[in-house]
Amino acid sequence: MGKGKKSVKDHVDSVVEQLPDRAELLDLKEQFADRLPDKAEWLALRDELLARLPDKSELLDLRDDLVEKLPDPVADKLPVTKKKRFAGVKKVAFVGVLTAAVAGVAAYVRAKMADQPTYTSSTYTAPAAPTSTTATTPGPGTPPPGPATPPAV
Repeated sequence: MGKGKKSVKDHVDSVVEQLPDRAELLDLKEQFADRLPDKAEWLALRDELLARLPDKSELLDLRDDLVEKLPDPVADKLPVTKKKRFAGVKKVAFVGVLTAAVAGVAAYVRAKMADQPTYTSSTYTAPAAPTSTTATTPGPGTPPPGPATPPAV
């Protein structure tokens, strides 16, 4: 090791010696807790801070004043007006809704002009009941058939 350089162990030992012990930490914690304001004081501080804050129009005026003070090349690069979010999505959604509405009206007009009426609940006919040529299956309450009995001899 070179002269004047500390080893890692020496450095760690010096840092550990500087740390306060547990009793000192607890004492500092109590002192800090005693100095903190109670809940009512926190609420009063919050209300005072909110009262000091400028409203939105004042902030916008301050921003505009700052932008005016900037040199023109810098001011031109700033986005003063906020981009509208989802503008493209709204346009696409509007075109989709408009297209669906036109298609619905066109289908309605085409159906009214057709010779045969389109499906309505009055034109629905229920399918015929199936006819069965095989033996009927037992219902849910009947026991399954047992093994066939041998013929008597």
